[in-house]
Amino acid sequence: MNKTISDDPLWALYYENDAFTVSGEKIMGRQAAGNSMLKAYAKSGYNPIGAYASNKDSFNSFVKEFKKVLPEKFSTDKNVEYIPWTKPSELMKYGGVFYPAPDIDKLVDQRYFFGSNNYSIVGITHTTASQGAINSILSCYTSPLAPWDALICTSNSVKNSINTIYDQYYDVLKKRLGATKKPDFEIPVIPLGVHNEDYQVDSKEIQNKRDSLDIGKDDIVILFLGRLSFHAKAHHVPMYIALEEVSKNLPKDVNLHLIQTGWFPNNSVEEMYKVDAKRISPSVRMHFLDGRDQEIKKLSYAVADIFISLVDNFQETFGLTPLEGMAAGLPVVVSDWDGYKDTVRNEIDGFTVNTTTMKPGSGFEYALRYNFGVDNYDHYIGRTSQTVSVDIKDCIKKITLLATNKELRLKLGLNAKKRAKDFEWDKILKKYKNLKDLLDNKRKISIDNKETFIPPVRIQDPHTFFNDYASFNLNDNTIINFNGEMKIIGIDELYQFSSISYLDGIAPDIALIKDVFSKIKNTKAISFKKLMLNIDIDYLLLSRIILWLSKYGFISLEDEK
Repeated sequence: MNKTISDDPLWALYYENDAFTVSGEKIMGRQAAGNSMLKAYAKSGYNPIGAYASNKDSFNSFVKEFKKVLPEKFSTDKNVEYIPWTKPSELMKYGGVFYPAPDIDKLVDQRYFFGSNNYSIVGITHTTASQGAINSILSCYTSPLAPWDALICTSNSVKNSINTIYDQYYDVLKKRLGATKKPDFEIPVIPLGVHNEDYQVDSKEIQNKRDSLDIGKDDIVILFLGRLSFHAKAHHVPMYIALEEVSKNLPKDVNLHLIQTGWFPNNSVEEMYKVDAKRISPSVRMHFLDGRDQEIKKLSYAVADIFISLVDNFQETFGLTPLEGMAAGLPVVVSDWDGYKDTVRNEIDGFTVNTTTMKPGSGFEYALRYNFGVDNYDHYIGRTSQTVSVDIKDCIKKITLLATNKELRLKLGLNAKKRAKDFEWDKILKKYKNLKDLLDNKRKISIDNKETFIPPVRIQDPHTFFNDYASFNLNDNTIINFNGEMKIIGIDELYQFSSISYLDGIAPDIALIKDVFSKIKNTKAISFKKLMLNIDIDYLLLSRIILWLSKYGFISLEDEK
């Protein structure tokens, strides 16, 4: 039975299709993570689920994607609620909004106008290597984030890198502007989650798939799953070298298979992988499968004996696929790298392989080339990945141990499966809920203390920002004159002009315009202040109507100083 806890729900989700769907041609890690989280929301006892969307079409996309992952038992009573982007105050019901990226500063700016302590804003890091990501992270530092806001780090490595850049930025602000205080918002470490039941496959299905790939009973199957991109994920050549050597350590009647389940960025990269495989690993039987197909992805884990991921790229932050492999009961062999350090326990769930890179201060050349546009992002991460070494000899030793010792494979695989349960999404959502409780309490204290907040600078009132552009500003003493002598088109007809009607919903209501105009017409000339006293209209709205009438020649304005 679905538990209803609408009185204390999780944050609403800021929905962008790109952040939650896995149906595209190019599936990124952040999308797989977002889709997995969406499924966790669907499986949870929280009801309703809030969707903060830019428009109704985006919300409809949310409903469509949500239904794909919604368990059948919730199909009739799980509700989703549309929260328009223009009505953020409705987020108060959910205590806040979860934004699937680090650039939460824009939501913070927007919130100010609806009450800074009315709800929390929570972002999350994925890649932190790009200029966009770094700018977003720095914007969090200088934007008016509150103590009840948070930027979730998916691994300890990510938090360490963010603290590094924040310490550097604070030093700059201190030296240039005399800053004495650091921003106060939460930067917790909460990992991504996994749905363990998704990786349980019927033994008959497994055998059928192994048969279709011509995998013998005693053959060893190594699985790499992820983007097949040597510059952006993991260079394939070290893996090919290691596996060729491993194949030589196996009995002659045992074949070594490498399944690479993922997608190539283009045809030339695909050809590169296949040529390199023949040249470097002629003894290894190669299989390339489409990882965009979720059923193929699931079966890939099921038919494998060992999972491998020798990631060597700085844009990696957490690494979801080893965790998925562990959920499938596979021992894993991974590079000792970033988020893998948080999930894989060496010699318990599998093995970690030593990595080496250059000392701090050695990469400014790459950074400068990227920042000044000499290199694009692909070139940047590709160049820097060439400075990361994964110990091939260490890798050969550890994969050989697993490939030649079935008992060890089963033991570490069982440990891995138990370990994956620590990352089950229901446990991760509890961490989210604990964070939400912390932020809710901080918000309550702020309300009780009647704290005030600094308004955003980047959202500029154009009439303040461009104050000296006009000859004068409309004010209480401005004289409004009726231009009776002018032969001009009528208000009704003018309002039909396409150059004006496009403002429908933004321009003042035509009935109000005509009402104001009739009062001006009767007086011939009147000050703005006197007109304001004689008409029941909001000050700003009246100002806009007066300027609209003046713009199209119905009245003229005089500055009375």
